[in-house]
Amino acid sequence: MGHWRRAARPLVAQIIKETKGQDEKVVRKALREGYPWGEKAMYPYKIWRDEVRRQLGLKVVRRSPISSDAPDQLRLFGEES
Repeated sequence: MGHWRRAARPLVAQIIKETKGQDEKVVRKALREGYPWGEKAMYPYKIWRDEVRRQLGLKVVRRSPISSDAPDQLRLFGEES
């Protein structure tokens, strides 16, 4: 487990615990406002958001490599289907 995840995990858990039973909007707002590392950008924020999704039991989004299932995707690379 990386540094940012080790730091984020207990903070996210605490916010979720403090807002337990409240409306989802209140919980999400508290989680947004609880981000502790300044600008909401780059890797630390990405890990924060991932940890929030994990602890809320939401689907963790993993970006997959380019899929050739998309229409005309192969034409971008000079290949015709």
